Amino acid sequence: MKSIILFGKGPSALKCTSKVVEQHDDIAIVNYPVLNNFFSKLILNRKIKYHFANCGTFDERYTDKINNILNIENIINTNNNKSTHYINYLKNKELFKCSIREIYEPYFKNNFDLDPNSGILALQFLIDTGEYDNILLVGFDNYKVGEQMYYHPIEKINKKLRHVISDNIVTKEGKFNIVSGHNPEKTEIYLSSLKNKYPNIKIERL
Repeated sequence: MKSIILFGKGPSALKCTSKVVEQHDDIAIVNYPVLNNFFSKLILNRKIKYHFANCGTFDERYTDKINNILNIENIINTNNNKSTHYINYLKNKELFKCSIREIYEPYFKNNFDLDPNSGILALQFLIDTGEYDNILLVGFDNYKVGEQMYYHPIEKINKKLRHVISDNIVTKEGKFNIVSGHNPEKTEIYLSSLKNKYPNIKIERL
């Protein structure tokens, strides 16, 4: 069995160090982390086994060239399977493996009344691979109202998501401002259920 670190974009990612990353066999990322000096150093000279990507609101900074530099091996679409914008954007379409929202949405709706975000879909996918007995979640801050949204300055946000500021979903200071469909309380209930459901897998948040 192996270990994997799953990177989200929450501010707690700033607690991570290169030493922590080195302790894990594989790396996965969720939704186009901003490649500033901090994050680039964390993943330097490593392969990214999975990129869990919303292929609808993709980040144009994740080009074929960047994907090669990051050694991305598999792209998993966390939007619906009709969302092909990112696939059309890239030349290397062999990276795209599948779409998983349709697979998992009924499970989360029926058991937790939850609209899962990309990171939660990614986590359940990794659990179901049966490949890992150790999963570390980094930057999973769960959309808490009044707290910072990202580990990077809000000015670096994916330009396709800038409407969240004008819509006051995120403040100009980068703080989350609403209770979204990715309900934090219901998400915590799901995360709390994992220890009993998967006792042989160590799942932790940094």
